[in-house]
Amino acid sequence: MICELRRDRHIDVMCLAETWHDTDSVAFRHLRSAGYEVVDRPRPRQPSELPTMSTNRGGVAVVSVSGVRVSSIALGVDPTSFKLLCARVVSGSFSAIVVLIYRPGSEAITTTFFVDLAETLDRVVAYNDSVYIVGDLNVRLDRDDDINTKQLLELLDVYGFTVQVNHPTHARGGLLDVFATHRDDAPLPVSVYDAELSDPLATVVSTYFKTSSTCYVCRSSTVASAQHW
Repeated sequence: MICELRRDRHIDVMCLAETWHDTDSVAFRHLRSAGYEVVDRPRPRQPSELPTMSTNRGGVAVVSVSGVRVSSIALGVDPTSFKLLCARVVSGSFSAIVVLIYRPGSEAITTTFFVDLAETLDRVVAYNDSVYIVGDLNVRLDRDDDINTKQLLELLDVYGFTVQVNHPTHARGGLLDVFATHRDDAPLPVSVYDAELSDPLATVVSTYFKTSSTCYVCRSSTVASAQHW
């Protein structure tokens, strides 16, 4: 279904948050053999967990079509409050840095989250390329009076970023996903639509367009399962 979604929406770059996959995922191996480029970071499996795909939820991945190069970037940070994947996306003369983040909604928002995010932003602002902050932060951006929302928006503003998406990004309502760009960059058109995956809690995909590349953040916890490719 993910491949069908990519084809139907003419998506060049897919930013996948909250995946269920392990190192050397079969689904991602299939994509690579089909000509896609993949950089990913699975959630480390805990020693007490059984070796089954039904438990390893919380990874991130960036997948691009043939002709769009994607490579991972080591920022030199290792946040403990969220999963982080930084990648460079190159298509012709277009080059951008994508910072993909997944923060589990089952965990409380603590000071560590903002410290980790500040350290991450401190590294990426040094790049000359356009920088996109994308992913599922599980912070209610639709609640202006929420203290965590205020702190997140203030932190992004300090580093020169502004949130572009202002529509609900969850099937049950709420703006939990972020797509932020530098305030000096031209605003980008953003749309949100239902990916119609099997999990009713993770069916919303946010789409964003830039130059010749299209990116989306998928709030699916099953995107790396073979049945969805």
